Amino acid sequence: MFLQKVVQIKKEEISRKKTLGALKEMEEQISHLPSARDLTEAVAKNRPLALIAEIKRASPSAGLIQEGADIEKMASQYQSGGACAISILTESHFFHGHLSDLRLIKEKISLPLLQKDFIIDPFQIYEGRAAGADAVLLIAAILDREQLKDLVDLARSLHMVPLVEVYDERDVEKTLGLHLPLLGINNRDLNTLEVDLGTTLRLKGKIAPGVSVISESGIKSSLDVRLLKEAGVNGILVGEVLMRAPDPAAKIRELLDL
Repeated sequence: MFLQKVVQIKKEEISRKKTLGALKEMEEQISHLPSARDLTEAVAKNRPLALIAEIKRASPSAGLIQEGADIEKMASQYQSGGACAISILTESHFFHGHLSDLRLIKEKISLPLLQKDFIIDPFQIYEGRAAGADAVLLIAAILDREQLKDLVDLARSLHMVPLVEVYDERDVEKTLGLHLPLLGINNRDLNTLEVDLGTTLRLKGKIAPGVSVISESGIKSSLDVRLLKEAGVNGILVGEVLMRAPDPAAKIRELLDL
């Protein structure tokens, strides 16, 4: 199972890096950082539909997408095309990402940065914030409710926006009572890697009123965007189709019908 494999790899990675000294150093770095950019506000300002554009060099489902990508140029194109935020895959084993990508892009653009990784330990949230993340993705499927609450609380204490990602009804139940302003619905089954936009359509009605819903994965065309917009989602997260586009800014405008 993909999720079990990636979580095991992540545990081993964290155990190699996690030391008390490293944590104290990151806390010191964070104390001197400028205020985090507000992802919730960025989504709200881009109604009726916000687009979070993703930097993703590779994935388990698509393989190599763009290994030698100029990610600074890509992020600038995303911003000029009308993205409300940039999602950055920092997982290295399957997605060929790096924490340093956050630092590189933070200096080039003014949009909020969402760190996407398989977050299972508080150490990773400190690590991401120190590297420049303004928001962090938390995958409900790999966390129990208590872990999820603790990581949401930690992100908020660091003035980051937690974007909790759900895939099914059990995941949605884990989010109850967390008072989340944003909730991501992943159309990809992270075990089989199959995609179905119907996942967003099915779960949208189970999300509490007032929560902004972001549909993630498998969004490739303006028809997909129209379907999701009509379902009442507030935002979309798009990666692969933008990474493959010769003109990412134009592709964003096409998807948003600008």
